[in-house]
Amino acid sequence: MKKIIGIFSLIFILGMMMGMAQEPSTKTVKFITTAICGQCEERIEDKLNYTKGVIYADLDVDTKMLTVKYKTALITVETIKEILASIGYSSDTVVRNREAYLALPKCCREEGSCEPSK
Repeated sequence: MKKIIGIFSLIFILGMMMGMAQEPSTKTVKFITTAICGQCEERIEDKLNYTKGVIYADLDVDTKMLTVKYKTALITVETIKEILASIGYSSDTVVRNREAYLALPKCCREEGSCEPSK
């Protein structure tokens, strides 16, 4: 009987150790972007929220902080930043695609060119 309890205890401990060693299936990352207006917010959130592996993306325009929750098995934070760059916005580590940036509306390229909110 003691052998059986010992074996089950060992299996339980090994199972717990394996569970702790596994990376979480989702992560949340925050980083600064070059987004400057509500159109930027809409464009970024629409692109990322329809990207496979992204659970949600939320941009705070005032702080330029982008929060993205994603599935680690499907997408990486570097891929998220590359997608952001491909639509014209830089992040803390990836520089925007110049052609995509130039294709953005003027208010999304120049700080202070957006019309004030009413």
